[in-house]
Amino acid sequence: MSYFTKSLDKSLWEDFQSYFEYKGKCSGCWCMNHRLPMGLDFEGQAAKLAMKELVMSNRVYGVLAYSEDDKVPIGWASLDRKKTLPGHDCIGDEIAVKSDIWSIHCITTREDYKNKGIERLMISAAVDLAKEMKAKEVEAYPEPESKEDAKFLTWNTFNGYQDIFSELGFEKIEKSFGEQGQFYFPMIKNLN
Repeated sequence: MSYFTKSLDKSLWEDFQSYFEYKGKCSGCWCMNHRLPMGLDFEGQAAKLAMKELVMSNRVYGVLAYSEDDKVPIGWASLDRKKTLPGHDCIGDEIAVKSDIWSIHCITTREDYKNKGIERLMISAAVDLAKEMKAKEVEAYPEPESKEDAKFLTWNTFNGYQDIFSELGFEKIEKSFGEQGQFYFPMIKNLN
């Protein structure tokens, strides 16, 4: 089986929509929660319409993953300037940063394609896209000590696995965020 990625643009809205609606499994956030200030999360149809407006105006970045024998995308990795993500609990007060620092802030794979290397493929493609966008650094926020072949220990299932990010050259930042005992250790990759 062959897998590949495409960078999101407005021509891929239908693909993006089909991924989020696949078998009714969408969490309802439509990848909007990080884009709004803390406490202003919304979901469902309102989130879908807001995301569609952003995608159609080419203001959302990321990569969709595909399998050559499947019509519906099999994964999504969201990549945006860190300063455009005021609602991400792992960013905390660091929202006022330079525009050349980007963030892989959401990475998901369909259940039927878990543990097949899709996240690795999407992270690599997202890093390449960040380079195209003149990023100097890319951050990520995986669950600490998470491994591709093991279950997540917290609800943080949309941020990827630490072992994959480490394998691809991301390094831990010695700063933690979180609440109620759930801490996240951001990782960073320098692109210079």
